[in-house]
Amino acid sequence: MAEARSDAVKRDINYPPGTREGSGPAEQPRLEVPELPQSASPASNPALNRSAEMVGRGVGTAVAGVRRLPQQFGKLRSRIHLVPRGGAAAEEIRDAAIEAAAEWRDAAEDTVSELTHRVKRYTHEASEEADRRWSVFRRQAEWRIRLLRRDVRRWQSERPELVIAVCAAAAFATGVALRIWRSNHD
Repeated sequence: MAEARSDAVKRDINYPPGTREGSGPAEQPRLEVPELPQSASPASNPALNRSAEMVGRGVGTAVAGVRRLPQQFGKLRSRIHLVPRGGAAAEEIRDAAIEAAAEWRDAAEDTVSELTHRVKRYTHEASEEADRRWSVFRRQAEWRIRLLRRDVRRWQSERPELVIAVCAAAAFATGVALRIWRSNHD
């Protein structure tokens, strides 16, 4: 390529009139080659500048990835485990897997049956407790109603005017309450 360039340089030379090629002093003509700037200046085209940055970043990432390849291959080799094909080893692995699955299934069934038993026991205990509390409440309510009836009968015979006053007060309170309710709903 250097020879092609030197040939191109010789062809592009203009010799002064009266001189021939190769005659005269061995003076090489000087070509105007633009020099590179001493300091980089920001590009005047921001889109071109961004594109150049992206290309540079991509090349840098690719170079860094290639440099890390040997380390990645080493890590990959340490993670690879060879499993023998066929034979007794594969049979043992399959049997061990079947046995482990059977153990897990049995453990799950045991857990489910235990939880079912607990739920049944809890619901039975809760229903018995609810029945017991209901019967206690019902007995207390019956007892209080009997006491109230006895007291009302005694008041009727001992103080009839008090019974009439209580009935009148209850009727008056009921009338006031109904009037208020009716005026709010009309």
